[in-house]
Amino acid sequence: MKKRITIKDIARELNVHHSTVSRALRNDPRVNEKTRDLVLAYSLKHEYQTNMNAVHLRGTGNNTIALIVPNINHTFFSDIVSQLTNIAYKKGYILSVFQSNEDYEQEVGIVNTIIKHNYAGVIASISINTSDSKHFKLLSTFGIPLVFFDRICDDLPTPKVLVNNYEVTFEATEYLINKGYKRIAHLTGPTHINVFHDRQNGYIDAIQKHGLSYQKHLALEDEFTVELGEKCLRDLLLDVEKPDAIISSSILLTMGIAVQAREMSLRIPEDLALIGFGNHVSSLIMQPRLTSIYQSETEIAGISFDLLDKMINKEMPITENCIKTVQAHIVYRESC
Repeated sequence: MKKRITIKDIARELNVHHSTVSRALRNDPRVNEKTRDLVLAYSLKHEYQTNMNAVHLRGTGNNTIALIVPNINHTFFSDIVSQLTNIAYKKGYILSVFQSNEDYEQEVGIVNTIIKHNYAGVIASISINTSDSKHFKLLSTFGIPLVFFDRICDDLPTPKVLVNNYEVTFEATEYLINKGYKRIAHLTGPTHINVFHDRQNGYIDAIQKHGLSYQKHLALEDEFTVELGEKCLRDLLLDVEKPDAIISSSILLTMGIAVQAREMSLRIPEDLALIGFGNHVSSLIMQPRLTSIYQSETEIAGISFDLLDKMINKEMPITENCIKTVQAHIVYRESC
């Protein structure tokens, strides 16, 4: 583990007073430009991070953990927030929730803030635009344990909590095929993200296993919304070969598809079958009721917290490269 350098370390190395270093880091005009540049260059090279616990004299104990999610508006992530808040409270921790808004730069800023405040640990699911893990790698450099869930950086040696996305999407696709549907489309997110990559591969492998000629998979870059679901169905129906079934990675997309289908007088499931990820209450309200792929947020949150708690309490090294897989399952209803 890398030792966190202090203001006094920088002052000693540069042969200046520690108050001068402190002022330089705050861009105080009382420090001349040459000295300020030396301090900033040294602190950047040696990855200096302000220890806010020391600044605010909070003592040696730290019971605050961070949760980073891409989008709280997504029902899956809002449920995870709710579950972890309850678990943290019962275990005597304070949970700080950060939302990256599916933005890589914002996610980097959040991680830097976590390091500055010397959080006890982090549970995170990456943004849709995250393409490297450099910022998350800094956490272990400063001895802050990290657990990934759902969307992960798979090159980092740290615990990860995943869902059997490949298997359950394969099962959903095969179920539709066995029901007689021949033109099944799949709507998911960008495939550099493990979740969407696994779902797409499950879909493709089931299609190929049964020798179907129709294969239509959309890797959507935009945020999942009802409006995007409506647009996707309109676009799919412009093709010469139109889908007779759709598997969707989001309840919001699925709701949009259902709304657009109704506007086009398409009957569900006679003209268009639907399966969507997320067993939200809207799945029961929709008519006919939606066949859903259910992921247990309770189980995901519980396993993630337990792994982090063990690392915080030195029962597990922070470089433990283990994977825990939660089994999603299909709740069969009338939409297919």
